[in-house]
Amino acid sequence: MGAGMSRAAREAFLSRPVIARLATSRDDHPRVLPMWFLWDGTHVWMETNPSFPNARILRTNPYAALTIDETLGGLRFRAITMRGLIEVIDGPEELIRGTVRRIYEKYLGPDLAREPAQAMLMAPHLLLRFTPTRTVSWDDTDSDVAGIQGRF
Repeated sequence: MGAGMSRAAREAFLSRPVIARLATSRDDHPRVLPMWFLWDGTHVWMETNPSFPNARILRTNPYAALTIDETLGGLRFRAITMRGLIEVIDGPEELIRGTVRRIYEKYLGPDLAREPAQAMLMAPHLLLRFTPTRTVSWDDTDSDVAGIQGRF
C-alpha cells in the first residue's frame, strides 16, 4: 500500500464526483450501497429517500463505514476509508433541499433544471450526516506498475 494522502490531497480527492460505498449492518447482515456525497471538511453528507431501508437501518444502528476510491488501471489506485457514525436528518426542509442540491450539482453539474434532475430534486429526501472517527488513506497512482506486474 502506498503512502497516505496529505490533507490537501484528501480534500481535493473528496471534492471530485467519485462514488462512495456506504457499509451498514442490520442484525449482523452487512449492506453496501454506492452513494453520491458531499464532503464539508468535517462530515460526509449523503441523501436517501425516506422509504429506502438506509434510514431504518441507520436509525437502529448508526455505525457505518465508507470507502471512496478510484483506480487508474493495474495496481495504480487511491482510496480513503472511514469509520464513524451517521445521523439521519429529516429537517429543516431548507437544510435538506440545499444540501441535496449541492450534492446533485457535484455529480450532474450546475444545470439541474432538466429532467431527470428536476424529478430527483423534487422527490422526498433525508440527509445522512456521517462523522468519521477513523480515516485511512493511500495513493498508489505513482507506483511503478510495470516493475510490479513482471513479478507475478
